[in-house]
Amino acid sequence: MSIDKQLRDELLQHAESLKTPPEIESRVYLSYQNDFLQKKGRLSMKKRLVSGIIAVAILIPTAALATPYLADQIFGSSQTIIERGGTQEDYQEIEKFLQEAKSKLTEEEYAEFSAIMKQLMDLKIKITDENGVMHEDRLTAEERKQFEEILPQKAAPFFEKVRGGK
Repeated sequence: MSIDKQLRDELLQHAESLKTPPEIESRVYLSYQNDFLQKKGRLSMKKRLVSGIIAVAILIPTAALATPYLADQIFGSSQTIIERGGTQEDYQEIEKFLQEAKSKLTEEEYAEFSAIMKQLMDLKIKITDENGVMHEDRLTAEERKQFEEILPQKAAPFFEKVRGGK
């Protein structure tokens, strides 16, 4: 027998005769349990991360679609246009124009433009019946003067700037 084999056999016999104390067994068990729980926590962290990414992927397009129409700020809703003889397509055209105006005008100009448009549309809604026919006789003298002044003098420069693309 070689010395290596004898040494190995002696060490195995000695190792079999050794007894581990119970406190070491409990420490090893607690350490294993702690490591297992940490790994389990990491797994749930991955699940939370994936869930968060999925939620963001769903919420961003939803939020983009949920932004209010600019035309709603002026008319209140598309129903107002429809009640006055307009169509949903008319409403979409107005919305498209307002989006174009917002992109071409400065913030201050757009704020002034939308205020003028709101005044003008309030008057137009007042004089338009459910068939889309305008009755200017429904306006008071002051409202008629305002209606005739708003469009050519105040709104025209904004319309030119938006349509002209300056």
